[in-house]
Amino acid sequence: MPIDNLKALISDLHDSFGDDETSPLQQQLMQQLQMYVHDVDAAEPVPPGLVESAEILLDEVEEDYPQTAAIIRQVINALGSMGI
Repeated sequence: MPIDNLKALISDLHDSFGDDETSPLQQQLMQQLQMYVHDVDAAEPVPPGLVESAEILLDEVEEDYPQTAAIIRQVINALGSMGI
């Protein structure tokens, strides 16, 4: 299920950032991603620019944090497969 995959990726992403190293942009992306993990019966939230925020974050961390960048790419792909 795509939502379960996204939940796992969000958890991996959070673990890879750690609590002390998150920038405001990273925190914003994590909050936006959490909005998409909701119950099936709940209305689907539509935050503006989620994929764009993830792509900006990818550019920000790609050089120094290749494992984190790989997880962000997976998140972007998962969102795309969900039609987001």
